[in-house]
Amino acid sequence: MAGHALAALALLCAAATRAPAEGYPHHFPLHAGNWWAYEEVGDDGTALSREIWTVVDAAGGEFHLRSATKRLDVLGRSGGHRWEGHEFLRATSAGVHKRYPAGGRDAGVEVTLLEEPVVSGTRWHDAQGECEASARSRCDGPRGELADCAITVCRLGNPTATIVTSTYARGVGMVRQEVEVVQFLAALQGASAMLPCDTAKGGRSVLRLTAFHVVPR
Repeated sequence: MAGHALAALALLCAAATRAPAEGYPHHFPLHAGNWWAYEEVGDDGTALSREIWTVVDAAGGEFHLRSATKRLDVLGRSGGHRWEGHEFLRATSAGVHKRYPAGGRDAGVEVTLLEEPVVSGTRWHDAQGECEASARSRCDGPRGELADCAITVCRLGNPTATIVTSTYARGVGMVRQEVEVVQFLAALQGASAMLPCDTAKGGRSVLRLTAFHVVPR
């Protein structure tokens, strides 16, 4: 997922489970035509990027998610203002999994975005690192407070180089993602996820949902 979007990746053992119908899972609604708009801001509140995630289509049990990012910071000035990414999501009763398209650097790599059950204490390990669902509570969305939210915390790298905290709201999707760089690793400079600009000194950025369209179940 794009502008952070943010992050890098042990292949998951395939779970032979029933794929939910379109509109599921509850905390990451997947349906062709769904879209989410985000703004990324730094520690000082400065806008770093704007991005839109769109579920382009669904085929073979996978959902094609396209991300379009417009960089507003030094990364945009040095490497191009607009970036596009493509990922493929698959929802099963075991959770939501993501793979990267063939031909890219991360081809064949699959990671877990959400593992079921989405309750406090659920843990998983993938090529990114160690993740845990830390809480379910209320959270803020672009249209006000949301009642049923799940928070996941992933620690990437060994030792931990980056902490990614994502908040998902039932019936909406991801409403917030905070990326904190706690240790600089040169290898992360080529990672597919966006990191705060001043990674050599550590840093923090937040991706916030500003608008969305989700097809009702």
